[in-house]
Amino acid sequence: MERDTHLVLETGSVENALEQAARAWRVPVAGLDAEVLVEERGFFGLFGKKLKVRVTPRQPLLLLKSIAFLTELLALMEFRATPEEQGNHMVGIEGPDADILVGRYGDGLKAMEYLLNLALRSPGDEPRLRLDSGGYRERRGKSLARLAEASARQVAERGVPLRLEPMLSWERWVIHTTLKDRSDVETQSVGESPDRKVVIMPKLGAAERQDSDARPRFKGGGRRYRR
Repeated sequence: MERDTHLVLETGSVENALEQAARAWRVPVAGLDAEVLVEERGFFGLFGKKLKVRVTPRQPLLLLKSIAFLTELLALMEFRATPEEQGNHMVGIEGPDADILVGRYGDGLKAMEYLLNLALRSPGDEPRLRLDSGGYRERRGKSLARLAEASARQVAERGVPLRLEPMLSWERWVIHTTLKDRSDVETQSVGESPDRKVVIMPKLGAAERQDSDARPRFKGGGRRYRR
């Protein structure tokens, strides 16, 4: 759901409207705004008053739900960590135990991100939530960039394609982006999730590609025939 999601409630007070919306959306009251649309008073001031109130989230509702969900989950796990919105549908977790959540090779963070999207997101209708913990994504991104450069040098020297380990979509994006301006190698993602990976291949020049395509091949062994 986007930022313009709202509820219109008939109630006796603004505070009551905020509490009703918070329960309906399962988010904190502090993340909501209220606007009185109609105020009706009882006869001669008797029987109190009746309000029609529009309640809207201050941030995209999916983000508010994710922060509330993670806050409760981390408390149940007794982790000293707090989730906070970081923009672009990213939720960051900070605190003394933030690094523990990452797990080995980021497996813990991947599992929690999967659980978060499974619990809160409607596939196809809402953008995917991304999760970070203790700055892991930045560190992982730098590590992947170094891996990309080292692998590209190996491929360029040996002339043999190299398949990297299976990666998430954002991790593959780092590899592609790091090597996109190189003239000696090119990259391609192959396979299906969760085993989708990047292949780094030597980049042939126009003359080499034309010469390679013109050479006949044996149907059996696939070896090129050289005169």
